[in-house]
Amino acid sequence: MAAVHRIAAALIVLSGALTWPAAGLATPVEGLYEGTVAGDMTETGRAAAAAEALRQVVVRVTGRRSAAADPALSPLYSDAARLVQTFRSGGPGQVVVVFDPETLDGRLGKAGQRVWGRERPATLVVLVSGTAGAPARLLAPSGLALRKDLAAAAQLRGLPLAWPTGLPTGVEEGRYQDALVGRMDPLLDLARQFGAEGVLLGRIGLGGAPGALWSYAGAAGDIASSAPGADSVQDLADRYGSLLASAPSDAGRLLAVVRGIHDLPSYAAACAALAAIPNVRSVALEEAGPETLRFRLAFDGDPEALRRAVRDSPRLQVDESAAAGGGLALVLRP
Repeated sequence: MAAVHRIAAALIVLSGALTWPAAGLATPVEGLYEGTVAGDMTETGRAAAAAEALRQVVVRVTGRRSAAADPALSPLYSDAARLVQTFRSGGPGQVVVVFDPETLDGRLGKAGQRVWGRERPATLVVLVSGTAGAPARLLAPSGLALRKDLAAAAQLRGLPLAWPTGLPTGVEEGRYQDALVGRMDPLLDLARQFGAEGVLLGRIGLGGAPGALWSYAGAAGDIASSAPGADSVQDLADRYGSLLASAPSDAGRLLAVVRGIHDLPSYAAACAALAAIPNVRSVALEEAGPETLRFRLAFDGDPEALRRAVRDSPRLQVDESAAAGGGLALVLRP
């Protein structure tokens, strides 16, 4: 361990801190603070567009559909123009409004709101038909109107979707049969192959009935619904938001104290495990002690959100018996 201390101390002296880039499994979502609304680029048009676009953005970053009409946020929406970074034309009759993330997060925090970070779980969408006659495979074919509705709702909520394209014929046939009878475990295995943490299954016209039956299984729990497809995506985004949103925090100020590091390979493993935690944007070594290493994390969330996120780590666990000097005490698993 002494060798680790010497090398770590040298790195700190030479570079100020060792930064390890985050490489979590969640999907980074761009454009969370950007809203596209009907309007024009006149002064009056921009003011109206700012207020409407801010409602769109607040729903996306809080993970709450109800935030758009929340009376507690009325002062924020009235002040929308002061939060704008840029306006640009989105085409005929469209205005794209980009808001300053840091300022908006701060205002949301003061209003008692929680923020859902840009690292978000992807969802595999599987669509099958059980209409009269020979069932047609509807594993997300291009041009399907329902797929477009789902994609539009997901874009509004910042929810990454994946589609089961390019499957070998035998695999597609088996998963199609699983989907038709609502077997979710094989579909969850399929979701993981596409880098998704859950599967949203839509069974269309099952038994000749109108509409679709929707089932979700995965990281957000189990959900069943007969609502329209876009509403099913909205419901899923609300569920994720309630689970993953956290109070805004100044990035780079959360501390993690890790023990169980005995050599350079375990030191590298600890850095990688910290970086793999969802919404951790970077990991910096701050201090090497006799038994532990102290890291500074750039994390999109509060300490309690970090504690929850660590529970899913295969290499780290919270050390409830140790003091961490204002940070989170962790143990590196073998």
